[in-house]
Amino acid sequence: MELTLYHFGRDEFRGWFDRCDPRLLILLDSLRHQWGQPIRISPADGAIGREMRDSISQHNIDKWGSVRAVDVYPEGVTNEHQAREFIDLAEQVGFTGIGVYPDWAGGIGFHLDVRVDAQPGKPAKWGAVNNENGVQRYVALSQALEMVA
Repeated sequence: MELTLYHFGRDEFRGWFDRCDPRLLILLDSLRHQWGQPIRISPADGAIGREMRDSISQHNIDKWGSVRAVDVYPEGVTNEHQAREFIDLAEQVGFTGIGVYPDWAGGIGFHLDVRVDAQPGKPAKWGAVNNENGVQRYVALSQALEMVA
């Protein structure tokens, strides 16, 4: 059976579409519908799938057998309040991993995943910010949200 998305084209997944967990694709499409604005998949290498051998990253197809994460830039997120709205909506549609990255080159970015060690409605949440040397470090979600313009 062919999976049909309404708000994303197969080409947006840059060859990873057929290797993505169907839950990831369905939730992403649902989130885009409910958000009501475009959600752009990050053009960065590794923003969808990655071949990483032993890494526990949800992007790692080698570890999980499918891509379970995608990095995105939703339109309409320019401040902390809007970032919180997007996170809340992502949680409501059923994502089980949500990260916010206010320092990504393309703007305020989000990691969304369908990890199996968390439940819908109780996702893992975190943030990452750049230190004074421009190196990304992981922090509490609240700390990352404070960095959102």
